[in-house]
Amino acid sequence: MRKKSIKKIVSKISEGMFDKVLDLVLFGVYYSAEMSPFSGGSLYQRFSRIERDFGKLNSGTLKRALQRAQQKGWLNAKLEVTPRGQKRLEEILPKYEKAAKWNGNWYIVGYDIPESKRYLRDILRDNLEKLGFGQYHKSLYISPFNFLGDIEKIVKQYRLSSYVLLAVSNKLGREPSKELAERIWKLRELNDEYKEYIRKVKSKKLTKQQAIFKYLVILNRDPKLPQDLLPEDWKGEQARRIYKKLAFWKRFPTEVEII
Repeated sequence: MRKKSIKKIVSKISEGMFDKVLDLVLFGVYYSAEMSPFSGGSLYQRFSRIERDFGKLNSGTLKRALQRAQQKGWLNAKLEVTPRGQKRLEEILPKYEKAAKWNGNWYIVGYDIPESKRYLRDILRDNLEKLGFGQYHKSLYISPFNFLGDIEKIVKQYRLSSYVLLAVSNKLGREPSKELAERIWKLRELNDEYKEYIRKVKSKKLTKQQAIFKYLVILNRDPKLPQDLLPEDWKGEQARRIYKKLAFWKRFPTEVEII
């Protein structure tokens, strides 16, 4: 199976939360063990359950991922998540971030990278998206958070200074900032997802396992903007409270305060 097709399968299984087989399998092993009352048994039985849960991955791909996770010290010989594996989960799981009051500035990254350097353009764009920048225009990204220092490091590393513009402004176009944020990050659609999540949990249409996973999927798409830029009826906080009551990884940090 080609690397690109595996990445698509992983993304589909995890609804975009992971793009690496290794991270998906680590999460799946921990998730299955914590949620299932029948998580014990022989090594063969444990592998059979894991194989069933990841039916869209062929057996060879899954075995290689499990072996790689063991080599990294994330899983032990019994396919149980180790403290090192738990630390990796802390790094890859999306976290709720309580942001400080917005200072009113937009941090802007514009670029014009030639087609001959397309791979560098992809690297820059991938990093912008990982940092939560929103796409204002095709080659113009914005954020209410100052990550320009992070972008500057990438620009220097790949010698992109002549192709990339970094700027700060307290005004972008004629749109009010709140409306701009709603359009760029599709906040209305995201808020509808939070509302539907809350409705389903309250009406018990989701199992505990489904509710935990679904919240993490939505949170992974949440740009975690300052309160000043969110819709008045934003349901992210309410959904977080529900998740905290359900979450089984009490030892994992679920909140980060940005100050």
